[in-house]
This record gives sequence, C-alpha cells and structure tokens, in this order.
Amino acid sequence: MESIYLNILTLREKEIIAEVSKGLFDKEIANKICISPETVKKHVKNIYKKLGVRNRVEASVLYMFNFKSIA
Repeated sequence: MESIYLNILTLREKEIIAEVSKGLFDKEIANKICISPETVKKHVKNIYKKLGVRNRVEASVLYMFNFKSIA
C-alpha cells in the first residue's frame, strides 16, 4: 500500500528528505546534489510544511516509516 506522503512531496523533496534522514546537514546535501545550501533550506521548509512536522527528527522518522521501504 502506497503512503499518502508519496503524492505530497516532489521528487527533489523526496531526494532531500532521504539525505536529511541520513543525518546530513544542508551544506552536505547541497554539495551532494549540486544545489545551493539556501535552496536546500527552502526545500526542507516546504517538506516540514507538507508533512506537518517541526524539525529534522520528526521528518526523518516519518520518512523512515513511509518512504524507506518503498524507495
């Protein structure tokens, strides 16, 4: 059964939340996927808003339970 969260996030947001859940910082994510740290921050804010979470830990836990087994 697919998670409803799969339809909420863009492909780039899914890519970023995967890296966030590995414990990477914005600058590390930016370097890894070749975008600016500011762009990563904007994506992370959008992810928080879409998932209804307040921080990286909540976002990572939600990702682990809803995306990891599918990705």
